[in-house]
Parts: sequence; C-alpha cells; structure tokens
Amino acid sequence: MRKLYTVAFPSLSETDARFIAGIRAKHDRQVSVLGPHFTLLYGCDRVDEAGYVDHVRAIAASTMAFQFACLETEPDQDEGRGVVYLVPELGRMDLVTLHDQLYTGPMAPYLRKGKRFVAHITLGHAGDLDEAAALCDELNADGVDIAGSIDALVVGCVEHGRFVELARIALRH
Repeated sequence: MRKLYTVAFPSLSETDARFIAGIRAKHDRQVSVLGPHFTLLYGCDRVDEAGYVDHVRAIAASTMAFQFACLETEPDQDEGRGVVYLVPELGRMDLVTLHDQLYTGPMAPYLRKGKRFVAHITLGHAGDLDEAAALCDELNADGVDIAGSIDALVVGCVEHGRFVELARIALRH
C-alpha cells in the first residue's frame, strides 16, 4: 500500500505566496516535494486507500472552510535538527480540531501520541534548534503577516520525490 498523507494547501495572496516561496527556496529541503501546506494526517500505509479517502471525505463534509493568519515564526526541532515554522494565530484551533477529527475512526490507531501537534507551514530546516531560532528572530524582526484560507483537504502520496495528489476534497462553504 502507498503511504498516504492529508494536507491543506492554503489559498494565499500572490505577495504572501512569493514571500513563503523565497524563504523555502533558501531553507526548506522539501521545497521540491510539495508547496506550502499544513500537514494534517502524517504518512500512513496501513489503511486501505479507499477507506482512507472516504474517512477524509466524511470529515471534510462536516468542516467549514476557514481563514487563517500567521503573525510570527517559531523554531522547533525534529530528530535533533532545527525547523522553522510559520504558525497561525487565527485559524490555529480550526487546524487542531481538523487534525484531531481526522485521527478518529480508521486513523485513530495511527495518532502519534508521543508528539504534540503544532499547526504550521514549514518554512525551513536548520542544523539545530539555535540556528532555527536565529532565522525565526530574523524573520520576526522584519515582520510576518501571512493570511489566507483553507478551502479543501488533499490526500496524496510521495512518488519519485514529488507529492502526487490523489483526491482534493472541498470543505463546506
């Protein structure tokens, strides 16, 4: 079975999309895999693909599209490396709730219980947490004001180093 992911690609203004793309081009090792996104279901290859998509479709059908706004970046670390996150203020709870709902039913056994979910768009990777914090300080000093909307969930997989969209499921309007 393919390892499936569920992400939300934000609708952004052209200016905000360029800002994010510029930072990711310099700092994000996954920039060539997929565009800016919020990951909501992490890679799972233990659920039947049709059942997985049906589950995401059911959650999307009961979820209203929503706005988000990010006013700062935050550093984090993953397996000893630094990571730079664009973290929403407005829309954060919508993303957390959506994540939690997606990890019900057939996905409940695959919730990463040892890891706290942080709703974010990854902007970059660094050698360690201190380097990530320095980049965040630089970006935050210049001011961060990214806004957009989440209108759909996308189920996909990574093939040949690229994210392949398998299903795009609209949220309610």
